[in-house]
Amino acid sequence: MKDYTNDQVTLIKEGDVYYLQFNILNKYSDKLKHAITLRHGGASKYPIDTLNFRTTGNDKIENVLENVNIISNVVGFSKIYKAKQKHTDNILILDNNNKKEYKFENLSSDEYDGYITKEKNIATLVTTADCNPIIIYDPKQNIIANVHSGWAGTIKKITIKAIKILNEKFNSRLEDLIVCIGPSIRKCCFSSEDELFKKKFTDIWNFEDEYIYYVEDKKRFHIDLLYVIKKDLIDMGIKKENIADANICTMCNSEDFFSYRTYTKNKLNDYGVMATIVELI
Repeated sequence: MKDYTNDQVTLIKEGDVYYLQFNILNKYSDKLKHAITLRHGGASKYPIDTLNFRTTGNDKIENVLENVNIISNVVGFSKIYKAKQKHTDNILILDNNNKKEYKFENLSSDEYDGYITKEKNIATLVTTADCNPIIIYDPKQNIIANVHSGWAGTIKKITIKAIKILNEKFNSRLEDLIVCIGPSIRKCCFSSEDELFKKKFTDIWNFEDEYIYYVEDKKRFHIDLLYVIKKDLIDMGIKKENIADANICTMCNSEDFFSYRTYTKNKLNDYGVMATIVELI
């Protein structure tokens, strides 16, 4: 196991379970708990070994629920809540009135890729396997958002949408917000030769030379999703020093992190997902 600790995140090992925490959020450990899981220490079997949280694959649901119990016990989370992810920009505001239907074990079919809550003891969970898990925290208002932003969600600007909700509905000031971006596929591995795919990005961010570069005689290009995510955040008014990036590529490190592109490259029959969990206490 590589030590993924850096100036932004700390790798924690408890028993066979490994998870990451953001140093900037640990300053508020009296107010919130959070964890981004690695793929070790769970009940699931190959090729989704072992700490898998995907409920729509071939894994037995009892294994997934056991994995939820494992991480909950290790970190000390309360009840965990989740809806179905579908690469939308839908954001669910969770509170004590509606949380019951979104208990993880209920396997809600409602489609949400982001959660906001100001209630204590509601642990929201998003799953990723190359996509960007993004935690947003307002320490002044003590409110959190937990967002799943793959390339589709990034194009839809789901993180910006979550911040607008925090600002407009919960009076969060942009200068107070902390934004943490977890392990995800990085520009080294996020590539394509499909010019129509590239156009999905250049139609929105027309400064192509800043975040797209070509290799292999200009046939294959790489996209730096983190660049456009961070630029959107800063342009919106988030302080640069309040943006934390784990700076870990899931595909480069697929032995420790689940990676959808590694699954397709190796033609495996299933893939697992990691969990990003955050809870006010």
